[in-house]
Amino acid sequence: MDLIYSRMNQTLTIPGEQVLYALLRTPVFARKPLEERSEIINGLIKNQEKRERIQMVLSKLGKSGGNFVVDLLWDERPARNKLAFLYPWILLLIPVFVIWGLSGENLGWVGLIALSLGNAVIHYRTKRKFAEDLPSIRYLGRMVKCASRLSSLPDSPLDAYMTRLKSALDKVSSIVPKTALLSMGENNPLYEYLNILFLIEVRAFHSYLKLMEKHVNQLRDVFETIGFLDAMVAAASYKAGLNESVEPELTDSTPSLDIENVAHPLLEKPVPNSFSLRTGGMLVTGSNMSGKTTFLKTIGVNMLFAQTLHFCLAKRFSSSFFNTLTLIGRKDNIIEGKSYYLDEILTLLRIIQASRQDVPCLCLIDELFRGTNSVERISASAEVLLYLAKNNGLVFASTHDLELTRLVADAYVNYHFQEEIGEHGLIFNYQLRKGPSETRNAIKLLRHVGYPEEITGAAEQRIRGDKG
Repeated sequence: MDLIYSRMNQTLTIPGEQVLYALLRTPVFARKPLEERSEIINGLIKNQEKRERIQMVLSKLGKSGGNFVVDLLWDERPARNKLAFLYPWILLLIPVFVIWGLSGENLGWVGLIALSLGNAVIHYRTKRKFAEDLPSIRYLGRMVKCASRLSSLPDSPLDAYMTRLKSALDKVSSIVPKTALLSMGENNPLYEYLNILFLIEVRAFHSYLKLMEKHVNQLRDVFETIGFLDAMVAAASYKAGLNESVEPELTDSTPSLDIENVAHPLLEKPVPNSFSLRTGGMLVTGSNMSGKTTFLKTIGVNMLFAQTLHFCLAKRFSSSFFNTLTLIGRKDNIIEGKSYYLDEILTLLRIIQASRQDVPCLCLIDELFRGTNSVERISASAEVLLYLAKNNGLVFASTHDLELTRLVADAYVNYHFQEEIGEHGLIFNYQLRKGPSETRNAIKLLRHVGYPEEITGAAEQRIRGDKG
């Protein structure tokens, strides 16, 4: 999914890339919000002028300086100085000391100097406090300005989002001048002195913190809405570049999956496959490199597309709403001290527990228990697969253990991928076929890449039983 996200991520703002990332990992289990997203994406594809207007506004916000704006909005923020209420009263002393000095009292000028020194201490202490957050604070101000520009764009499919922006802007528009004041006069000695004397940045910073405390929810609304619009523009650009896509037919019916010509988005020349499954599961066999794992990933990715952006890389895609769970590509975790096998069985346990929930599960499992011996692997795999097939959902599993096709035949339909031997070695067509696999190619692959005949020939003899 990270590779798919990187291809799709044509967002122009920090909120956009954050929201797009979250969207792709948060399946929706209702038709209405998905249909709304689809209407927006299709509208942006059809109306280039509208898409470019939105992109023009978003590009002015950009990504520079906004890397930590999420921390600013959702994590703990700097605490306000409890004595900040005294700053306006301190400033009242300035005209008093000036008038006193102009009247001939040297003590007035001494007081003004002392006040300047005291304000300098307050200024630089406060500046150290917000210096790290300053780029994000400025970005937040630009984000509110961006929201103001977006809210004025007329667009009926986006009316709800524009209304949300306008509602938030009523509360937070005053943050723009406050963020603009922070470090406005950098490299200007005269402004810096006035800044220190009148505590311009200090007061702006505390005023900004007060506004954040009071209206942080509205600022989050601004972030999320800008991010959603940016993510929709990116999704529209991605979808427009696909050779074939379709809006899925999603239902709340019993678990089912009916797909025609489904393809993987990362393959330049994918081989589309079709199938229909309404109960139990599918057990996929085949030789090494024949396409079993890619097939499982193709189902999973398109199921997520269906329930996040409401389009799939297929000719037809009819499905129930699913909680998609996978056991693919696991490995040892040295940092957490987990072995390959322990990581696998803990993940599988979570799938088993989720399969008992009300929402149907789409379980995608690649090579169960391949980290252990063949006797226990086959026995345990058969029982796990039969257990999952009885619960609420559908199961797609791949295996090299042909014996499993017999053990779970009552609950699983068998499909396979196969290869052909050509002039240049093994040729894979990646076409899903009914029935279990009847070929093996592990030793053929060893011979093809150059293993000594002493090894490959002896291995084949051992399989035939000619070698004890």
